[in-house]
Amino acid sequence: MSLAHQAARGALWTMVSSMSGRLVGVLGTLVMTRFLAPDVIGEVSDATILCMTANWLSIWGFGQYAVVNARGEHARAIAWHATVGYVALGVVALGVVAAFGGRLTPLLDAPHAAIYVPGMALALFVRRLGVMPERMLIQQMNFRASGLALALGEIAYTATALAFAMRGVGGMAIVYGNLVQSVVVVAIFVRAAGVRSWATPSRLSWTRIREMLRFGLPLGVQGVAHNASRYWDNLTVSHFFGPGATGAYNMAYNLADIPAIQIGEQIALVLLPSMSKLAPERRPAALERATALLSLVIFPLAVGLGLVARPLIAAILPANAWQEVAPLLTVLACLSVFRPITWVLSAYFEAERKTNRLMGLEIAKVIAMLVGFALLAPFGLRVAATAVGIAFGGSAVAGVWLVAREPNGPSVARLFAGFARPLIACAAMAAAVWALSQMLAGAHPLVELACEIAAGAIVYIGAAFIVCRSATRDLLELGRGALRKRREA
Repeated sequence: MSLAHQAARGALWTMVSSMSGRLVGVLGTLVMTRFLAPDVIGEVSDATILCMTANWLSIWGFGQYAVVNARGEHARAIAWHATVGYVALGVVALGVVAAFGGRLTPLLDAPHAAIYVPGMALALFVRRLGVMPERMLIQQMNFRASGLALALGEIAYTATALAFAMRGVGGMAIVYGNLVQSVVVVAIFVRAAGVRSWATPSRLSWTRIREMLRFGLPLGVQGVAHNASRYWDNLTVSHFFGPGATGAYNMAYNLADIPAIQIGEQIALVLLPSMSKLAPERRPAALERATALLSLVIFPLAVGLGLVARPLIAAILPANAWQEVAPLLTVLACLSVFRPITWVLSAYFEAERKTNRLMGLEIAKVIAMLVGFALLAPFGLRVAATAVGIAFGGSAVAGVWLVAREPNGPSVARLFAGFARPLIACAAMAAAVWALSQMLAGAHPLVELACEIAAGAIVYIGAAFIVCRSATRDLLELGRGALRKRREA
């Protein structure tokens, strides 16, 4: 099987599995809005992000180092070094935040969030134990366990959290759901990867540790900045607008993020081991192809989600403070346009071992986002939320520029065409959906939603075959090849 078809098959498996689980998770979250108010969910979100920040600060790129380098006779020694680093740093960082993180919640205008901090810290530590088994599976291009873990983990979270929410335990329902989810995910990874591949003890070497730090520290800083750009805006919203606004904003962000997380992130997960196996001279062409295919799939989902936000939220959320999610979703839908682009670029830079550039891009992005929020907050939450799109869009453009400047790097014209053509098809889709929404004004939200989705899909597919013909055919061929290989297997 060619590497392209192997990667496509892996991406298809993880996308289908994670989307199935995520669908259950989204439905459960929507049901929980009947039991939990926006301010409660906002407080849990603040506590979770504080714990996640401690977790990010103690992840120094050891897993990526193992994916790229853990081969041959030194494979198990490298994996053991990474495992020790993950566990030891996690004990320190998450132990500290569990003990003292609650003292930071008054700064976020969410003092009641402190009660959720210890439980979320424990859930993240348990999840951390599954990182190295997962990385070993990724290195082997074995994505079946990852997809299964994502799906069953979401199902376990939803069943647990919803059951406790219905029993009236408030925000702790989300904490309990995360604990159960972490246990399920780690159990699947350990069973699939075994223990020897990542936990066979060997003598620790300072030479190896220094090499891992040289590779991983820029990735660690980049990871902190990347995750901060994804989550610290919630803390900023809490500071300026309170936990109630944070709950609505967090719901809108999570919905806007579905195309990027469930499709874009799964493709990016496949790209790193795929890129690392390619000869350096083949990577620019692979990047051009990946960006064109990813844009073709992600852009219509992101743009379409923003277009149907009003009837979607009217149909699925209670007719109360949760309706504020709709305009925020329209603003934040740009997330799924820009974020997958940076993930593809990240896979390329990591395969090229030029991680310092990723670090610089992510730091600039999080600074731009936080400064933008601070400057725009006086104009209200909806206006302030545009800072996210500005920061992510600027980072994507800068990343493409950096890649294009590489010696023998990808073609700027082909990269631009890969982005621009799907956007042209999206423009046709947007015009059709907007015109239909004017005609259906006053109709039931479910009727309007169904009609707009159907019209948008038909127009986009037709436009894609006209303006993105080669990429569309390439995508269909990869999909057919992956399905054919699966049937043969």
